[in-house]
Amino acid sequence: MASQESLKDLENKFKKGKIPYALDTEIYERFSERNTIFARVGWDNSFSGYQRRINEKESVKVGMKGYSREGYAASSAAWTVYDEFRGAFSWKMDEKEKSITQYSSKLTRFDSTNLKKNAKIVKRIAKVFGACDVGLTKLDPEIPFIYTHNRQNEPLTLPEEVKYAIVMLIEMDYHALKTSPALPSSITTGNGYSRMAFAIACMANFLRNLGYKAVPAGNDTGISVPLAAKAGLGQVGRNGMLINPKYGQSVRICKVYTDFPFEIDYPINFGVIQFCRICKKCAQYCPSQSIPYDEDPSWKSQWKTISNNPGAYKWYVDVDSCYNYWVKNSTDCSNCIRVCPFTKPPGFGHDIARFFIKRFPILDPLWLRIDNIMSLFPWWRYGKKDDPERFWKGKKYIGK
Repeated sequence: MASQESLKDLENKFKKGKIPYALDTEIYERFSERNTIFARVGWDNSFSGYQRRINEKESVKVGMKGYSREGYAASSAAWTVYDEFRGAFSWKMDEKEKSITQYSSKLTRFDSTNLKKNAKIVKRIAKVFGACDVGLTKLDPEIPFIYTHNRQNEPLTLPEEVKYAIVMLIEMDYHALKTSPALPSSITTGNGYSRMAFAIACMANFLRNLGYKAVPAGNDTGISVPLAAKAGLGQVGRNGMLINPKYGQSVRICKVYTDFPFEIDYPINFGVIQFCRICKKCAQYCPSQSIPYDEDPSWKSQWKTISNNPGAYKWYVDVDSCYNYWVKNSTDCSNCIRVCPFTKPPGFGHDIARFFIKRFPILDPLWLRIDNIMSLFPWWRYGKKDDPERFWKGKKYIGK
């Protein structure tokens, strides 16, 4: 284990936002995707959620407020592209697949040494393909965020030339999320994943058509949140999810690994870690109490689950109890996203709060108190659950 002095230094730097993550490299090791909670459902008979489907109780829940028949139909349909479009996640293509997914061209490889221009090209096309924000970073072989194995327990190794990552954020609908844990929230989650599949498939083929390698990935292949933080897209919150300066937690993360060179982005600090230390709203409103209340992160999990990988300084979430609540709820849950003070639509008041949270953390208790007060007023209801029927009567989706 690293010396106590060096660990304390890492802890302080992380809490002050000077580094995007803190790892004890003598303990932290590459993780197998097979040990993630959704993979364990299929093979780990010691897990209480073994072979239990999230929607297994839908026949019991249907008809309850927020759990309509049309809601279940839409929630399932929202995942269609992500679940069915195998090409979105195919990076070891055979010749037949290549002939379908790539246009026939006699053009030579797009060789450009202008890294700044290359970055602009990638970011522009990422927005065209549906990203609300995009960050570019270089893979660090000393900090392995690539899984050792996939869900099928097959070894994972990126092509040797692949040294960069394009990390894209896909926006979810704030008003749908506010109905969590009811079905409209699940609809925007599935919708986000399907749009992730579209974005990474298009980005991967764009890079291949330029003559470069591309490895598209959703939640697979590698761990998304620390990579997004390294790419300057936000900071890691108490619930283990990314918090973006503009969209808060109402985003999904996808990425494309590539050998196409570009100017990289750098981590940002806008006061998230300090605010999370005092806020604890995600822990308070978690139905399964899966999120810790401790003021400071820790180097290992307090929960008995193989889905947590020790050696990272963070707040560890009990993903086992979280999944079991999803089964009980008969759909997924986004309460922690809904109640996060950073998950608010852009606006003058929110911009002021974010300005002070970033620069004057001593005032964080004041902003937390204001957020609590605003939740009491029916026309604001910050973080409070919205009536699911408003989703079906609304005219806007993702701000449009």
